Amino acid sequence: MRLCPPRPALVFLLAAFGFSTAPVLAADTDTAPAASAAQGLSPVAHKTLANGLQVLVAPSGNADLVTLDAWVGAGTRRETAENNGAAHFIEHLLFKGTPTRQPGEIDAAIEDLGGSMNAATSYDWAHFYVTVGASDAPPALDILSDVLMHAELRQQDMDQERPVILSEMARQLADPAQRIARMLNAITFPTHPYGRPLLGPPAHITSMTRKTVQDFYHAYYAPGNVTLVLTGKITPEQGFAMAEKAFGKWPERPIPDDKVLSEPKQTEIRTRAMNAPVSKGYLTIGFRAPSVRDHATAYAMDVLLTILGQGGHNRLKDDLQDKQKLLTGVSANYLTQKDEGLMTITAIFEPGNRDEALKAILGEIDSLRTKPVSEKELAAAKHSLLASYLFDVQTTSGRANALGFYNMIDSYQYDTAYITQFEKLTPADVQNVAVRYLDPEKYSLVTLLPVTDPATATSDAGSESIPAQRLHGDSNTAAQRPETTSTDASRL
Repeated sequence: MRLCPPRPALVFLLAAFGFSTAPVLAADTDTAPAASAAQGLSPVAHKTLANGLQVLVAPSGNADLVTLDAWVGAGTRRETAENNGAAHFIEHLLFKGTPTRQPGEIDAAIEDLGGSMNAATSYDWAHFYVTVGASDAPPALDILSDVLMHAELRQQDMDQERPVILSEMARQLADPAQRIARMLNAITFPTHPYGRPLLGPPAHITSMTRKTVQDFYHAYYAPGNVTLVLTGKITPEQGFAMAEKAFGKWPERPIPDDKVLSEPKQTEIRTRAMNAPVSKGYLTIGFRAPSVRDHATAYAMDVLLTILGQGGHNRLKDDLQDKQKLLTGVSANYLTQKDEGLMTITAIFEPGNRDEALKAILGEIDSLRTKPVSEKELAAAKHSLLASYLFDVQTTSGRANALGFYNMIDSYQYDTAYITQFEKLTPADVQNVAVRYLDPEKYSLVTLLPVTDPATATSDAGSESIPAQRLHGDSNTAAQRPETTSTDASRL
Protein backbone atom coordinates (compact mmCIF):
# COMPACT_ATOMS: atom_id res chain seq x y z
CA MET A 1 0.00 0.00 0.00
CA ARG A 2 1.05 3.61 -0.28
CA LEU A 3 2.17 4.34 3.29
CA CYS A 4 4.56 2.05 5.00
CA PRO A 5 5.35 2.86 8.63
CA PRO A 6 2.57 1.79 11.03
CA ARG A 7 0.40 4.67 12.14
CA PRO A 8 1.59 4.73 15.79
CA ALA A 9 5.08 5.43 14.43
CA LEU A 10 3.98 8.51 12.53
CA VAL A 11 3.55 11.13 15.28
CA PHE A 12 5.67 14.29 15.36
CA LEU A 13 4.69 17.91 16.10
CA LEU A 14 6.06 21.48 16.23
CA ALA A 15 5.02 25.05 15.34
CA ALA A 16 5.45 28.58 14.03
CA PHE A 17 8.12 30.91 15.32
CA GLY A 18 9.56 34.35 14.50
CA PHE A 19 12.84 34.04 12.63
CA SER A 20 15.59 36.29 11.44
CA THR A 21 16.42 36.10 7.76
CA ALA A 22 18.92 33.48 6.60
CA PRO A 23 20.40 32.77 3.17
CA VAL A 24 18.52 29.98 1.42
CA LEU A 25 18.05 29.06 -2.20
CA ALA A 26 14.90 30.02 -4.05
CA ALA A 27 11.97 27.74 -3.36
CA ASP A 28 9.61 26.06 -5.75
CA THR A 29 6.00 25.46 -4.79
CA ASP A 30 4.00 22.44 -5.85
CA THR A 31 0.46 23.57 -6.48
CA ALA A 32 -1.68 20.73 -5.18
CA PRO A 33 -3.86 19.12 -7.86
CA ALA A 34 -7.50 20.17 -7.78
CA ALA A 35 -8.62 16.91 -6.20
CA SER A 36 -6.15 17.28 -3.32
CA ALA A 37 -6.89 20.98 -2.84
CA ALA A 38 -10.60 20.22 -2.74
CA GLN A 39 -9.93 17.93 0.22
CA GLY A 40 -8.24 20.74 2.17
CA LEU A 41 -4.63 19.72 1.52
CA SER A 42 -2.29 22.68 1.18
CA PRO A 43 0.37 23.11 -1.52
CA VAL A 44 3.87 21.93 -0.67
CA ALA A 45 6.81 24.31 -0.77
CA HIS A 46 10.14 22.74 -1.66
CA LYS A 47 13.66 24.09 -1.34
CA THR A 48 17.14 22.63 -1.61
CA LEU A 49 19.76 24.18 0.65
CA ALA A 50 23.23 24.95 -0.67
CA ASN A 51 24.61 21.73 0.86
CA GLY A 52 22.01 19.59 -0.95
CA LEU A 53 19.56 18.97 1.91
CA GLN A 54 15.95 19.09 0.70
CA VAL A 55 13.25 20.86 2.74
CA LEU A 56 9.50 20.35 2.30
CA VAL A 57 6.99 22.60 4.07
CA ALA A 58 3.24 21.87 4.03
CA PRO A 59 1.34 24.50 6.07
CA SER A 60 -1.84 23.61 7.90
CA GLY A 61 -3.81 25.78 10.30
CA ASN A 62 -5.85 23.06 11.96
CA ALA A 63 -3.85 23.12 15.19
CA ASP A 64 -0.98 25.02 16.74
CA LEU A 65 1.36 22.16 15.87
CA VAL A 66 4.03 21.31 13.34
CA THR A 67 5.77 18.04 12.52
CA LEU A 68 9.55 17.75 12.13
CA ASP A 69 10.54 14.64 10.22
CA ALA A 70 14.04 13.96 8.85
CA TRP A 71 14.37 11.20 6.24
CA VAL A 72 17.70 9.66 5.25
CA GLY A 73 18.36 7.42 2.25
CA ALA A 74 20.15 4.96 4.51
CA GLY A 75 18.03 1.82 4.79
CA THR A 76 18.84 -1.85 4.27
CA ARG A 77 18.95 -1.33 0.49
CA ARG A 78 22.22 0.59 0.98
CA GLU A 79 23.83 -2.22 2.97
CA THR A 80 25.99 -5.03 1.68
CA ALA A 81 25.77 -8.69 2.60
CA GLU A 82 28.68 -8.07 4.97
CA ASN A 83 27.25 -5.11 6.93
CA ASN A 84 23.58 -6.14 6.83
CA GLY A 85 22.04 -4.83 10.05
CA ALA A 86 24.08 -1.62 10.27
CA ALA A 87 21.21 0.67 9.21
CA HIS A 88 18.92 -0.58 11.96
CA PHE A 89 21.75 -0.63 14.51
CA ILE A 90 22.24 3.11 13.88
CA GLU A 91 18.55 3.67 14.61
CA HIS A 92 19.22 2.35 18.11
CA LEU A 93 22.37 4.42 18.61
CA LEU A 94 21.58 7.81 17.13
CA PHE A 95 19.79 9.20 20.18
CA LYS A 96 22.45 8.06 22.64
CA GLY A 97 24.71 11.09 22.56
CA THR A 98 26.69 13.72 20.67
CA PRO A 99 29.80 15.71 21.64
CA THR A 100 27.58 18.34 23.28
CA ARG A 101 24.83 16.07 24.65
CA GLN A 102 25.59 13.19 26.99
CA PRO A 103 23.60 9.93 27.18
CA GLY A 104 20.12 10.62 28.52
CA GLU A 105 20.26 14.34 27.82
CA ILE A 106 18.62 14.07 24.40
CA ASP A 107 15.57 12.25 25.73
CA ALA A 108 15.37 14.59 28.71
CA ALA A 109 15.57 17.71 26.54
CA ILE A 110 12.80 16.51 24.23
CA GLU A 111 10.65 15.43 27.16
CA ASP A 112 11.09 18.88 28.69
CA LEU A 113 9.53 20.21 25.50
CA GLY A 114 6.60 17.83 25.94
CA GLY A 115 7.58 15.55 23.08
CA SER A 116 9.33 12.29 22.26
CA MET A 117 11.99 11.36 19.71
CA ASN A 118 11.22 8.36 17.53
CA ALA A 119 12.68 6.54 14.54
CA ALA A 120 11.96 3.86 11.95
CA THR A 121 14.05 1.93 9.42
CA SER A 122 13.02 0.17 6.23
CA TYR A 123 14.71 -0.95 3.04
CA ASP A 124 14.83 2.40 1.24
CA TRP A 125 15.13 4.81 4.15
CA ALA A 126 15.47 5.59 7.84
CA HIS A 127 13.62 8.49 9.43
CA PHE A 128 13.77 10.37 12.72
CA TYR A 129 11.02 12.55 14.06
CA VAL A 130 10.02 14.59 17.05
CA THR A 131 6.78 16.00 18.43
CA VAL A 132 6.68 19.27 20.36
CA GLY A 133 4.49 22.29 20.82
CA ALA A 134 4.59 25.23 18.40
CA SER A 135 6.85 27.58 20.32
CA ASP A 136 9.33 24.75 20.98
CA ALA A 137 10.04 24.06 17.31
CA PRO A 138 13.51 25.72 17.15
CA PRO A 139 15.06 23.90 20.13
CA ALA A 140 13.51 20.62 18.95
CA LEU A 141 15.02 21.02 15.50
CA ASP A 142 18.35 21.95 17.07
CA ILE A 143 18.35 18.62 18.89
CA LEU A 144 17.28 16.66 15.81
CA SER A 145 19.97 18.25 13.66
CA ASP A 146 22.64 17.61 16.32
CA VAL A 147 21.65 13.95 16.45
CA LEU A 148 21.78 13.53 12.67
CA MET A 149 25.04 15.41 12.15
CA HIS A 150 27.07 14.53 15.25
CA ALA A 151 26.03 11.13 16.61
CA GLU A 152 28.95 9.61 18.54
CA LEU A 153 27.94 5.95 18.10
CA ARG A 154 29.91 4.96 21.20
CA GLN A 155 31.22 1.45 21.78
CA GLN A 156 29.55 1.18 25.19
CA ASP A 157 26.20 2.06 23.63
CA MET A 158 26.66 -0.60 20.98
CA ASP A 159 27.38 -3.19 23.65
CA GLN A 160 24.27 -2.10 25.54
CA GLU A 161 22.03 -2.30 22.46
CA ARG A 162 23.17 -5.69 21.13
CA PRO A 163 20.91 -7.71 23.45
CA VAL A 164 18.05 -5.28 22.80
CA ILE A 165 18.28 -5.87 19.05
CA LEU A 166 18.72 -9.62 19.46
CA SER A 167 15.59 -9.67 21.61
CA GLU A 168 13.75 -7.72 18.90
CA MET A 169 14.87 -10.34 16.37
CA ALA A 170 13.63 -13.16 18.57
CA ARG A 171 10.19 -11.55 18.84
CA GLN A 172 9.99 -11.21 15.06
CA LEU A 173 11.03 -14.79 14.45
CA ALA A 174 8.41 -15.97 16.94
CA ASP A 175 5.61 -14.26 15.02
CA PRO A 176 4.21 -16.54 12.27
CA ALA A 177 3.34 -13.73 9.83
CA GLN A 178 6.72 -12.04 10.20
CA ARG A 179 8.56 -15.35 9.93
CA ILE A 180 6.76 -16.06 6.67
CA ALA A 181 7.36 -12.55 5.34
CA ARG A 182 11.08 -12.82 5.98
CA MET A 183 11.29 -16.15 4.14
CA LEU A 184 9.17 -14.82 1.28
CA ASN A 185 11.52 -11.87 0.78
CA ALA A 186 14.54 -14.17 0.84
CA ILE A 187 13.31 -16.53 -1.87
CA THR A 188 11.89 -13.73 -4.07
CA PHE A 189 14.99 -11.51 -3.90
CA PRO A 190 18.00 -13.85 -3.65
CA THR A 191 20.38 -11.21 -5.09
CA HIS A 192 18.73 -7.88 -4.19
CA PRO A 193 18.96 -6.20 -0.75
CA TYR A 194 15.16 -6.50 -0.41
CA GLY A 195 15.80 -10.18 0.30
CA ARG A 196 17.90 -9.44 3.40
CA PRO A 197 16.45 -9.12 6.90
CA LEU A 198 16.04 -5.52 8.05
CA LEU A 199 17.63 -6.25 11.40
CA GLY A 200 20.38 -8.35 9.86
CA PRO A 201 21.33 -11.91 10.84
CA PRO A 202 21.88 -12.49 14.59
CA ALA A 203 25.54 -13.33 13.96
CA HIS A 204 26.06 -9.91 12.39
CA ILE A 205 24.62 -8.10 15.38
CA THR A 206 26.72 -10.15 17.76
CA SER A 207 29.94 -9.34 15.88
CA MET A 208 29.11 -5.85 14.49
CA THR A 209 32.04 -3.51 15.10
CA ARG A 210 31.92 0.19 15.81
CA LYS A 211 33.90 0.83 12.64
CA THR A 212 31.28 -0.94 10.52
CA VAL A 213 28.54 1.23 11.99
CA GLN A 214 30.60 4.41 11.73
CA ASP A 215 31.51 3.71 8.11
CA PHE A 216 27.85 3.30 7.16
CA TYR A 217 26.89 6.43 9.10
CA HIS A 218 29.60 8.60 7.53
CA ALA A 219 28.85 7.28 4.04
CA TYR A 220 25.10 7.95 4.02
CA TYR A 221 24.32 10.53 6.70
CA ALA A 222 25.14 13.47 4.47
CA PRO A 223 22.96 16.51 3.67
CA GLY A 224 22.49 15.54 0.03
CA ASN A 225 20.91 12.29 1.21
CA VAL A 226 18.41 13.91 3.62
CA THR A 227 14.90 15.33 3.29
CA LEU A 228 13.48 17.43 6.13
CA VAL A 229 9.68 17.69 6.22
CA LEU A 230 7.83 20.33 8.24
CA THR A 231 4.04 20.24 8.32
CA GLY A 232 1.49 22.13 10.38
CA LYS A 233 1.02 25.73 11.43
CA ILE A 234 4.13 27.07 9.82
CA THR A 235 4.82 29.15 6.71
CA PRO A 236 7.33 28.14 4.05
CA GLU A 237 9.49 31.14 4.95
CA GLN A 238 9.59 30.12 8.60
CA GLY A 239 10.29 26.49 7.76
CA PHE A 240 13.10 27.27 5.35
CA ALA A 241 14.72 29.66 7.84
CA MET A 242 14.56 27.01 10.56
CA ALA A 243 16.12 24.43 8.26
CA GLU A 244 18.92 26.78 7.21
CA LYS A 245 19.76 27.63 10.81
CA ALA A 246 19.76 23.98 11.94
CA PHE A 247 21.32 22.26 8.93
CA GLY A 248 22.91 24.95 6.76
CA LYS A 249 26.41 24.43 8.20
CA TRP A 250 26.38 20.65 7.63
CA PRO A 251 29.29 20.20 5.18
CA GLU A 252 28.35 18.86 1.78
CA ARG A 253 29.99 15.59 0.84
CA PRO A 254 29.47 12.99 -1.89
CA ILE A 255 27.22 9.97 -1.39
CA PRO A 256 28.30 6.55 -2.68
CA ASP A 257 26.91 5.68 -6.09
CA ASP A 258 23.75 3.61 -6.12
CA LYS A 259 25.09 0.33 -7.47
CA VAL A 260 22.12 -1.86 -6.55
CA LEU A 261 21.27 -4.07 -9.52
CA SER A 262 17.70 -5.06 -10.32
CA GLU A 263 16.61 -8.52 -9.28
CA PRO A 264 16.32 -10.72 -12.39
CA LYS A 265 12.77 -11.40 -13.51
CA GLN A 266 11.15 -14.33 -11.75
CA THR A 267 10.30 -17.06 -14.24
CA GLU A 268 8.94 -19.82 -12.00
CA ILE A 269 7.01 -20.65 -8.84
CA ARG A 270 9.21 -20.71 -5.73
CA THR A 271 7.99 -22.42 -2.57
CA ARG A 272 9.08 -23.00 1.00
CA ALA A 273 7.21 -24.81 3.75
CA MET A 274 7.65 -24.49 7.50
CA ASN A 275 6.11 -26.48 10.35
CA ALA A 276 5.30 -25.17 13.80
CA PRO A 277 3.14 -25.94 16.85
CA VAL A 278 0.32 -23.60 15.76
CA SER A 279 -3.40 -24.35 15.62
CA LYS A 280 -3.99 -22.81 12.17
CA GLY A 281 -2.27 -22.93 8.82
CA TYR A 282 -0.69 -19.80 7.31
CA LEU A 283 0.32 -18.99 3.78
CA THR A 284 1.65 -15.94 2.01
CA ILE A 285 1.77 -15.73 -1.74
CA GLY A 286 3.88 -12.96 -3.25
CA PHE A 287 3.97 -11.53 -6.76
CA ARG A 288 6.62 -9.11 -7.99
CA ALA A 289 5.07 -5.64 -7.94
CA PRO A 290 5.83 -2.33 -9.67
CA SER A 291 8.52 0.06 -8.59
CA VAL A 292 7.36 3.53 -7.58
CA ARG A 293 9.19 4.78 -10.68
CA ASP A 294 6.47 3.19 -12.82
CA HIS A 295 3.94 5.75 -11.62
CA ALA A 296 0.84 4.74 -13.56
CA THR A 297 1.25 1.05 -12.77
CA ALA A 298 1.94 1.70 -9.07
CA TYR A 299 -1.27 3.74 -8.78
CA ALA A 300 -3.18 0.95 -10.53
CA MET A 301 -1.72 -1.65 -8.18
CA ASP A 302 -3.05 0.30 -5.19
CA VAL A 303 -6.56 0.18 -6.66
CA LEU A 304 -6.24 -3.51 -7.54
CA LEU A 305 -5.05 -4.21 -4.01
CA THR A 306 -8.07 -2.44 -2.57
CA ILE A 307 -10.45 -4.50 -4.71
CA LEU A 308 -8.69 -7.74 -3.89
CA GLY A 309 -7.93 -7.56 -0.19
CA GLN A 310 -8.14 -4.16 1.53
CA GLY A 311 -10.90 -2.37 3.42
CA GLY A 312 -14.05 -3.69 5.06
CA HIS A 313 -15.31 -5.34 1.88
CA ASN A 314 -13.05 -6.95 -0.70
CA ARG A 315 -13.10 -10.04 -2.88
CA LEU A 316 -10.91 -12.24 -0.73
CA LYS A 317 -12.73 -11.51 2.50
CA ASP A 318 -16.26 -11.40 1.11
CA ASP A 319 -15.98 -14.56 -0.98
CA LEU A 320 -13.33 -16.83 0.53
CA GLN A 321 -13.64 -15.90 4.20
CA ASP A 322 -17.27 -14.83 4.75
CA LYS A 323 -19.12 -16.76 2.05
CA GLN A 324 -17.15 -19.96 1.42
CA LYS A 325 -15.60 -20.16 4.91
CA LEU A 326 -12.31 -21.39 3.41
CA LEU A 327 -10.24 -18.88 5.37
CA THR A 328 -10.35 -17.61 8.92
CA GLY A 329 -8.36 -14.47 8.06
CA VAL A 330 -6.99 -12.83 4.93
CA SER A 331 -5.30 -9.61 3.84
CA ALA A 332 -3.39 -8.21 0.87
CA ASN A 333 -0.53 -5.72 0.90
CA TYR A 334 1.70 -3.82 -1.49
CA LEU A 335 4.59 -1.73 -0.16
CA THR A 336 5.61 0.85 -2.76
CA GLN A 337 9.41 0.85 -3.02
CA LYS A 338 12.25 2.33 -5.05
CA ASP A 339 12.78 -0.94 -6.92
CA GLU A 340 10.28 -3.66 -7.80
CA GLY A 341 8.82 -5.07 -4.62
CA LEU A 342 6.03 -7.47 -3.68
CA MET A 343 2.26 -7.64 -3.70
CA THR A 344 1.36 -10.21 -1.07
CA ILE A 345 -1.72 -12.11 0.05
CA THR A 346 -1.62 -13.64 3.51
CA ALA A 347 -4.26 -16.15 4.57
CA ILE A 348 -5.03 -18.19 7.68
CA PHE A 349 -6.98 -21.43 7.34
CA GLU A 350 -7.98 -24.57 9.19
CA PRO A 351 -5.50 -27.49 9.20
CA GLY A 352 -5.74 -29.61 6.06
CA ASN A 353 -7.09 -26.80 3.88
CA ARG A 354 -3.86 -25.47 2.40
CA ASP A 355 -4.37 -26.71 -1.16
CA GLU A 356 -7.99 -25.65 -1.28
CA ALA A 357 -7.16 -22.21 0.13
CA LEU A 358 -4.36 -21.66 -2.38
CA LYS A 359 -6.55 -22.79 -5.29
CA ALA A 360 -9.31 -20.39 -4.25
CA ILE A 361 -6.91 -17.43 -3.93
CA LEU A 362 -5.44 -18.12 -7.36
CA GLY A 363 -9.00 -18.32 -8.67
CA GLU A 364 -9.73 -14.80 -7.43
CA ILE A 365 -6.54 -13.58 -9.09
CA ASP A 366 -7.49 -15.30 -12.35
CA SER A 367 -10.82 -13.50 -12.27
CA LEU A 368 -9.06 -10.13 -12.11
CA ARG A 369 -6.81 -11.12 -14.99
CA THR A 370 -9.52 -12.41 -17.31
CA LYS A 371 -12.46 -10.08 -16.65
CA PRO A 372 -12.46 -6.29 -16.14
CA VAL A 373 -13.90 -5.12 -12.84
CA SER A 374 -17.26 -3.38 -13.04
CA GLU A 375 -17.52 0.39 -12.91
CA LYS A 376 -19.43 0.02 -9.64
CA GLU A 377 -16.69 -2.06 -7.99
CA LEU A 378 -14.02 0.29 -9.28
CA ALA A 379 -15.85 3.32 -7.91
CA ALA A 380 -16.22 1.63 -4.53
CA ALA A 381 -12.50 0.83 -4.46
CA LYS A 382 -11.58 4.41 -5.33
CA HIS A 383 -13.86 5.70 -2.58
CA SER A 384 -12.25 3.34 -0.06
CA LEU A 385 -8.75 4.32 -1.19
CA LEU A 386 -9.60 8.01 -0.96
CA ALA A 387 -10.94 7.58 2.56
CA SER A 388 -7.82 5.66 3.60
CA TYR A 389 -5.54 8.30 2.09
CA LEU A 390 -7.34 11.18 3.77
CA PHE A 391 -7.27 9.37 7.10
CA ASP A 392 -3.50 9.01 6.77
CA VAL A 393 -2.80 12.66 5.89
CA GLN A 394 -5.37 14.44 8.06
CA THR A 395 -2.77 15.04 10.78
CA THR A 396 0.50 16.91 10.49
CA SER A 397 2.36 13.69 11.31
CA GLY A 398 0.56 11.70 8.63
CA ARG A 399 1.15 14.37 6.02
CA ALA A 400 4.85 14.56 6.89
CA ASN A 401 5.13 10.80 6.70
CA ALA A 402 3.58 10.64 3.24
CA LEU A 403 5.69 13.46 1.80
CA GLY A 404 8.97 12.23 3.27
CA PHE A 405 8.33 8.62 2.34
CA TYR A 406 7.73 9.39 -1.31
CA ASN A 407 10.56 11.91 -1.57
CA MET A 408 12.91 9.16 -0.41
CA ILE A 409 11.86 6.64 -3.04
CA ASP A 410 10.86 9.01 -5.86
CA SER A 411 9.43 12.51 -5.34
CA TYR A 412 7.00 14.16 -2.93
CA GLN A 413 4.95 15.04 -6.03
CA TYR A 414 3.92 11.39 -6.28
CA ASP A 415 1.94 12.04 -3.11
CA THR A 416 0.52 15.44 -4.03
CA ALA A 417 -0.80 13.94 -7.28
CA TYR A 418 -2.07 10.76 -5.63
CA ILE A 419 -5.81 11.45 -5.61
CA THR A 420 -5.87 12.88 -9.13
CA GLN A 421 -3.93 9.93 -10.55
CA PHE A 422 -5.87 7.03 -9.08
CA GLU A 423 -9.19 8.71 -9.86
CA LYS A 424 -8.26 8.53 -13.56
CA LEU A 425 -7.88 4.75 -13.59
CA THR A 426 -10.24 2.62 -15.68
CA PRO A 427 -11.28 -1.06 -15.43
CA ALA A 428 -8.83 -1.78 -18.25
CA ASP A 429 -5.97 -0.24 -16.25
CA VAL A 430 -6.71 -2.52 -13.30
CA GLN A 431 -6.95 -5.58 -15.52
CA ASN A 432 -3.70 -4.70 -17.28
CA VAL A 433 -1.73 -4.50 -14.03
CA ALA A 434 -3.21 -7.84 -12.95
CA VAL A 435 -2.15 -9.46 -16.22
CA ARG A 436 1.30 -7.92 -16.07
CA TYR A 437 2.16 -8.78 -12.45
CA LEU A 438 -0.17 -11.47 -11.07
CA ASP A 439 1.13 -14.32 -13.19
CA PRO A 440 -0.03 -17.73 -11.85
CA GLU A 441 3.21 -19.27 -13.14
CA LYS A 442 5.53 -16.72 -11.48
CA TYR A 443 5.06 -16.25 -7.77
CA SER A 444 6.60 -17.13 -4.41
CA LEU A 445 4.72 -19.14 -1.79
CA VAL A 446 5.60 -19.71 1.85
CA THR A 447 3.44 -21.84 4.13
CA LEU A 448 3.55 -22.43 7.85
CA LEU A 449 1.58 -25.51 8.85
CA PRO A 450 0.77 -27.25 12.12
CA VAL A 451 3.05 -30.23 12.63
CA THR A 452 0.00 -32.50 12.51
CA ASP A 453 -1.34 -31.04 9.25
CA PRO A 454 -1.79 -33.72 6.55
CA ALA A 455 0.05 -31.49 4.08
CA THR A 456 3.15 -31.61 6.25
CA ALA A 457 4.05 -35.01 4.87
CA THR A 458 4.18 -33.58 1.34
CA SER A 459 6.05 -30.35 2.17
CA ASP A 460 9.06 -29.71 -0.06
CA ALA A 461 12.57 -30.67 0.91
CA GLY A 462 13.39 -27.09 1.85
CA SER A 463 10.97 -27.07 4.75
CA GLU A 464 12.00 -26.22 8.28
CA SER A 465 10.54 -26.89 11.69
CA ILE A 466 10.11 -24.14 14.28
CA PRO A 467 10.40 -24.91 18.00
CA ALA A 468 7.31 -24.27 20.08
CA GLN A 469 8.95 -21.83 22.46
CA ARG A 470 9.80 -19.50 19.60
CA LEU A 471 6.26 -18.97 18.35
CA HIS A 472 3.44 -16.73 19.43
CA GLY A 473 0.67 -14.75 17.83
CA ASP A 474 -1.31 -17.71 16.44
CA SER A 475 -4.70 -16.16 15.78
CA ASN A 476 -7.62 -15.94 13.39
CA THR A 477 -6.56 -12.68 11.78
CA ALA A 478 -4.02 -12.26 9.02
CA ALA A 479 -1.45 -9.59 9.74
CA GLN A 480 1.23 -9.25 7.07
CA ARG A 481 3.21 -6.38 8.54
CA PRO A 482 5.10 -3.88 6.40
CA GLU A 483 8.84 -4.37 6.37
CA THR A 484 9.83 -1.58 8.76
CA THR A 485 11.19 -1.30 12.25
CA SER A 486 10.52 1.53 14.67
CA THR A 487 12.20 2.76 17.80
CA ASP A 488 10.95 5.03 20.54
CA ALA A 489 14.03 6.75 21.90
CA SER A 490 12.60 6.83 25.39
CA ARG A 491 12.78 3.03 25.44
CA LEU A 492 16.46 2.80 24.54
